[in-house]
Amino acid sequence: MVTSRDVAKLAGVSVATVSRVYSDSNAVTDITARKVLDAARQLGYIPNTVARSLKSNRSRTVGLVITNIFNPVFYQVAAVITTELEKFNYKVILSFNSTYERSLLKNLQTLLAARVEAIAFTPLFEDSDVLELLNSSNVYSLQVLGNAYQQFDSIMCNDYAATSKLTQYLIDRGHRNIMLICPTEDRKEGLLHTLAVNRIDSYEGNYISPLPLENSASIIEDAITKYRPTAIIAVTQDVLTALMIVLKKLHYNIPDDISVIAYDENPLSQYENITTIGHNIQYIGTEISRFLLDHLLEKNAPGGAPRHIFLDTTFIERSSVKELTRGNKEI
Repeated sequence: MVTSRDVAKLAGVSVATVSRVYSDSNAVTDITARKVLDAARQLGYIPNTVARSLKSNRSRTVGLVITNIFNPVFYQVAAVITTELEKFNYKVILSFNSTYERSLLKNLQTLLAARVEAIAFTPLFEDSDVLELLNSSNVYSLQVLGNAYQQFDSIMCNDYAATSKLTQYLIDRGHRNIMLICPTEDRKEGLLHTLAVNRIDSYEGNYISPLPLENSASIIEDAITKYRPTAIIAVTQDVLTALMIVLKKLHYNIPDDISVIAYDENPLSQYENITTIGHNIQYIGTEISRFLLDHLLEKNAPGGAPRHIFLDTTFIERSSVKELTRGNKEI
């Protein structure tokens, strides 16, 4: 096995210099660093970062748990976080979570075993085992795009306000039978409140959960056939994709036969000319990175009250919503 001593010998430097090169030290000149890296590349040397982190008691890694890799928002935000943290010589360990909290627990256990210095994760709902694990770890934990645990900092989009805005937008155009298709209930209250404000009675067809996702198309088809909505709000790209498949099968045209609004910009919503309400990916990722770095660089004293930040969304109007006339407006 090639060691740092072998690299030092070939590069004509000390072992300590090799160590400084791989610890991103500013005490090494560019010329020396290039000699060391060239020698390491020639020998096939791989630095033992685990051993180095044990010695320094710093891993310079951050754990990031993404709930849904197929939702562009999550992996685009992850890319921004990775870029921002790398500016401060922190690496991101990325983990993909399923739709079940048990998967989150296992991912968090794995990240903590890897000695990450902070964790950013998307919770689905409160779980006592997850709470106990994070509380006992003494590792900074940040909730992103969700807030199931009041004990930890969180950065969220104001989905309640966004759903309320979309619902009012549809009501203003004559829609009364509005269906929200969403894997979680966090946006449901925004819909129901806005219906109530407009004196529109709510019923079970206003909210549909497409879970499990592998059966989402059949769930959506059954709901549309049963409740006959005039407008649908589709949350996540998975839901929008399943919805478009169902509408094609039912021979529904947008917006003549049914109106559709989606969450977040993606190629499908752009191609189908769907009105969307979305997130500023760069801003979300930068804010998450700022929270993490505030802790990692010790800008914030520990022990303060948890911070819960809501970020605004951006509305993009296209041509997927039909304005109902008095004649075909529901009574």
